[in-house]
Amino acid sequence: MKDTTSPPHEILVVGAGMAAHRFVERLLRDPGAAVRVTVIGDEGHGPYDRSALVGVLTGREVEDLQLDRTVFRDDRVRLIRDDRVLRIDRSARVVRTRSRRSYSYDVLVLATGSFAGRVAVSGARLPGCFVLRTIEDAESVRDFVDSRSRALGRPLRGVVIGGGQHGIETAAALDDAGVGATIVQYADRLLPSLLDEAAADVLRGALEERGIAVRTRTRTTRLDPDDSGAVTALEFQDGTFQRADLVVFTVGVRPRDELARNAGLDVHPQGGVIVDDHCTTSDPRILAIGEAACVDGRCVDAAASAYAMAEVAAARLLGGGERFGGHRRDVHRTIAGVDLACFG
Repeated sequence: MKDTTSPPHEILVVGAGMAAHRFVERLLRDPGAAVRVTVIGDEGHGPYDRSALVGVLTGREVEDLQLDRTVFRDDRVRLIRDDRVLRIDRSARVVRTRSRRSYSYDVLVLATGSFAGRVAVSGARLPGCFVLRTIEDAESVRDFVDSRSRALGRPLRGVVIGGGQHGIETAAALDDAGVGATIVQYADRLLPSLLDEAAADVLRGALEERGIAVRTRTRTTRLDPDDSGAVTALEFQDGTFQRADLVVFTVGVRPRDELARNAGLDVHPQGGVIVDDHCTTSDPRILAIGEAACVDGRCVDAAASAYAMAEVAAARLLGGGERFGGHRRDVHRTIAGVDLACFG
């Protein structure tokens, strides 16, 4: 790659999330770095803290989620919002967007993130069923709670399908917003990838103490509508059912790798743009970072790892030799009022 004394070269970042923000921040840390950066995001907002989205359900202002805006006040950076890259022309080194615009690049950085999944059952897209991945998702849930509770004249009954970290935080936020919350988990315990049975029991007890119900070893097989067409109940594999006015799916995410796949880049069979420890894809002119990337056969699923990749990619473009040191699984945060620390 060119060094910082060479003429400016065009770096194009597809995606305007947390990894993209960290990449640009690191790239511009050197005031003399001779680069021009264009960041294209498909949301109407600038980069924000996606991990704090649940706060919108309890009245947190969207502006409070925004990441440091000074990064995009640098003359070397251009942020384009509310547009989506639809195609990469690798031979011409050009991308084309939904607004029918074209942008050329010397280096392309894919930071397209991931999308939230739903349980593949009948009724999963009924009114009142949501995922929680974007600001618009959070606002939709909040507005639905307000309107539906007024229409029914009572507090809502909510179900969160998925007992991972995001699911637990969502259930706690619904509880704080006055929605009766139940977590439905297919595995035998909460946070099965992080906690053993004893620790999961402690967390479950803390949730139940504050009024959040937990069902484990439970598989949802169907969601049923009421006369208005909105969700009203869930049916489970064991033949039982549960009433619900609101359902939020937190069953994991999948990398948004369709751009890379359509451009002929190497993509893992289970999803994610395959990169090496320099974050380079099968095309040396294209890098991938964050949740869109797959390294050592695994996709990135933690903010710390996504940030580390962003730092490595930026340093590499500035002539450095940093390498991605591997996935990080340590967690230290407060979830639903419980201090949680996991290492290893």
